[in-house]
Amino acid sequence: MMSGRKRFSFLGAATLCLLGICGARADELALRLGYSDKESAIFLVGDGATIPEKPGIAVEMAEAAARSCQIAATLARYPGGRLLALAGENTIDGVVMLSFNHERLAIAAYPMKGDAADPDFQIASLSYAFYVRADSGITWDGIDVGGLTKPIGANFGWSIVEDLKKEGLPVEPAKDTANNFNKLLGGRIDAVATHTTIGDAYVAHHHLAAQVKRLEPPISTKPYYLVLSRAWHDSHPDAAQCLWRSIAKQRRQDMPALIERYRDAMN
Repeated sequence: MMSGRKRFSFLGAATLCLLGICGARADELALRLGYSDKESAIFLVGDGATIPEKPGIAVEMAEAAARSCQIAATLARYPGGRLLALAGENTIDGVVMLSFNHERLAIAAYPMKGDAADPDFQIASLSYAFYVRADSGITWDGIDVGGLTKPIGANFGWSIVEDLKKEGLPVEPAKDTANNFNKLLGGRIDAVATHTTIGDAYVAHHHLAAQVKRLEPPISTKPYYLVLSRAWHDSHPDAAQCLWRSIAKQRRQDMPALIERYRDAMN
């Protein structure tokens, strides 16, 4: 059974009845959303299957979008590498916080503009960067990586794995961030490619500033979206558009307040 949480409208059931809409939720669409069981700083908070009370900006935006569109959303966390497969199997109906690539279009529906996802409807943009040992001679000028003798580590299932492979770089996927940094410090890989929010938080939490450094500039900066399964999107196209419009509105109007709400998570 999928574990998860359902958030309802701020109005309680009694209040709804007073307004004469006791049965309103009976007509709501169901939407099963999944997201990564690994933290992404303020956007996805905490590790593991548990969904904390303050789950992260991306999760709160998805929940608010569902409420505004009268959709009953449930949430569950899974390993990042499984999320697309679960959407393809219709075990879940969507994924919170997923970047775009063309290969995913067979399974996942994005808010599109031409032949790519429309950044106007993104949740947020996040940057990838290389992390290397502090005494490393690895160089990065934004185009070429120099000095590699061992692979680059990256989380299994993340888009950066294929991006680096397309550039002809050796990549060794690992199950999670901790595994990658352990391999880096143990000399088994020469660099870790990960989100700066995750890499910076890991280095700070484990007091690794003297052992690990981040290379500039970022490898890439990508927008991330609320992505829907093909089956759910094709069955409910108007609801899908409502969700994406709500995400865009929140990013324009509510992001400063959301960031302030998670200010303590950035320290």
